[in-house]
Amino acid sequence: MKNSGFPKLNLYVLFKDLFYNFFVILLAFLTGFIAVRTYFNYVYVPKYRSTMTVSVNVADSNVSQNISKTIEIAGIFQNVFQSDIMKKIIRENVKDFEVASVSATVVEQTNLLTLSAEGANAIDAYKTLKAVYDNYTKVFADNIFDDVYINAVTYPFVPAAPYNPVNSGKYALLAGSALAFLCIVLICLFSALRDTVKQQSDIEKKIDAPFFGEVCHQHVTRAMRKRAEKEKRQISISILNPMVDYSFCESVNRIATKVEYLKNSRSAKTFIFSSVDEHEGKTTVSVNVALNLALKGYKTLLIDADLRRPSVFRFFSSEMFGSYSELGDYLLGKNEISDIIKHDSKSSLDIIGGKNSYQFAFELLSSERFKDMLRELYSEYDYIIVDTPPTSLTADAENIADSVDVTLIVVRQDNTPVSQINDTADILTNLDSYFAGCILNDYRDIYSSVHKGKTRETSGAYSSYYYR
Repeated sequence: MKNSGFPKLNLYVLFKDLFYNFFVILLAFLTGFIAVRTYFNYVYVPKYRSTMTVSVNVADSNVSQNISKTIEIAGIFQNVFQSDIMKKIIRENVKDFEVASVSATVVEQTNLLTLSAEGANAIDAYKTLKAVYDNYTKVFADNIFDDVYINAVTYPFVPAAPYNPVNSGKYALLAGSALAFLCIVLICLFSALRDTVKQQSDIEKKIDAPFFGEVCHQHVTRAMRKRAEKEKRQISISILNPMVDYSFCESVNRIATKVEYLKNSRSAKTFIFSSVDEHEGKTTVSVNVALNLALKGYKTLLIDADLRRPSVFRFFSSEMFGSYSELGDYLLGKNEISDIIKHDSKSSLDIIGGKNSYQFAFELLSSERFKDMLRELYSEYDYIIVDTPPTSLTADAENIADSVDVTLIVVRQDNTPVSQINDTADILTNLDSYFAGCILNDYRDIYSSVHKGKTRETSGAYSSYYYR
């Protein structure tokens, strides 16, 4: 495997992952929001503080002596106000409230003391502080400070709100946003490190195979759905459809041009279009490349060699594939080659395929009758495009590859793990046919072609090319 290094980001894939995980991000936000709100509802305890200011005065002393005396006895008063004796006296005199925590501090460079009572209830804080002031003298039974007296400068008050308020809504939003952001970062990290092919550079760095080209994404519009419903068939993306985007048609044309180059440089006529897994878009690519070559005037044959789950017929009129006119019937010896070749008048493309599934598909495709058919048709056509089953599910493509000139694998953007693609590339490289590389299908990026979204009806002078 090639040295991949740190992957280059594809913004479309990144935003797609974020979009698909929107509810995960929303759940992360709600989890953080609800957790914080729950915490504040059940754990947070509001505290109320009532304060008063008192002056400490010494009889027959000046101001400087008062300040000195205040500083000297402040620690003693603080211990007194917070002592168990004080609490006991308060409980004995007042029965209708819970005693709050009391503290006392000295106002710097003054003879003032600030008394505070803190409790879980505003009334408790107020009544505790008032009781302390009313009963503190009872603690000094021995008249230790008979020359010191205390006067109230400000009186206790009932606090209107807790002194430790919190905005639970604000913190809940912050917690939810932080958790959602963390979730976004993790999604982006997993998206960047997911070992799939997201762009051309991934094939060049990670895959042991050449980059053959890319086919742009084609959005299925409402008009396409209505047209498919009207014609009573499944939706299929075809360059014959005038509602298909210009960018899709042009990307198919570039793939077909490279197929032409292989014919000229390697005298190649037969081409296999396969994939590693299902839903890679190999049939869409093979059908449209075949249509492009046929529209250019080359005699082209498209063979649906997926006898297990045929799908080429969905791109054409259902009347083309009737009873005993399928490839499987021919391989079973029920008809001749001329009976199974169908002609599409719109594109001049010849088609061999069918609608039915067949048992023992591997045996039928590995039979001499199938190889003889390819040899017989080889001289009649300029190009033979063969659509095969995925290589991870069957060995049909590997079996057919020994009978054709060139093999290509279609890789859908951000779909199949790189390890599986490399395993398939290693197998195809060792077969008799020439392995030309990987086609990146359904490619999307934020910075796509300027023609993105334009149909051939709005693409100007170049549109006439597609109506030949």
